[in-house]
Amino acid sequence: MQRSKQILIVSHCILNQNTVIPDEARAAGAVISAVEWAMKQGYGLLQLPCPEFTFLGLDRPSMTYEQYNTPEYRKHCREILKPVLSQAEDYIKNGYEIAGILGIQSSPSCDPTRGIFMEELTEMFAEKGIKLKKLWYLPNTSEPVFDSEKHFVE
Repeated sequence: MQRSKQILIVSHCILNQNTVIPDEARAAGAVISAVEWAMKQGYGLLQLPCPEFTFLGLDRPSMTYEQYNTPEYRKHCREILKPVLSQAEDYIKNGYEIAGILGIQSSPSCDPTRGIFMEELTEMFAEKGIKLKKLWYLPNTSEPVFDSEKHFVE
């Protein structure tokens, strides 16, 4: 079977809502509408680690962008992104395309336009000459329905 050779980088909790803080989960497991869309596009999925879970654990408080915006947290984000960057570089070296990234609207870490983790990811990729062409986000609603046209960041 022919590979699409297109990789979508996906925030951890889109594929695993079990890492989300209590009362914020939007699905029982994976967010089905986002997964179905990615599958229909033929994207391979590169799941990001959850920076908040790996930094503070599962039983962590709800925090804001400002509370996470510390040198320690940014250093942690960069550290856990190293393997992701290495994988992306290997994909590119072998003729694959990084199609874009799918993040979480209003997340202090994974909002594609204003999330600490996404800021560090974008900067690290740029340092290696990798430009992320498209950014999508999962809406911040209790019942998320992903729409690639509506939830695209230009």
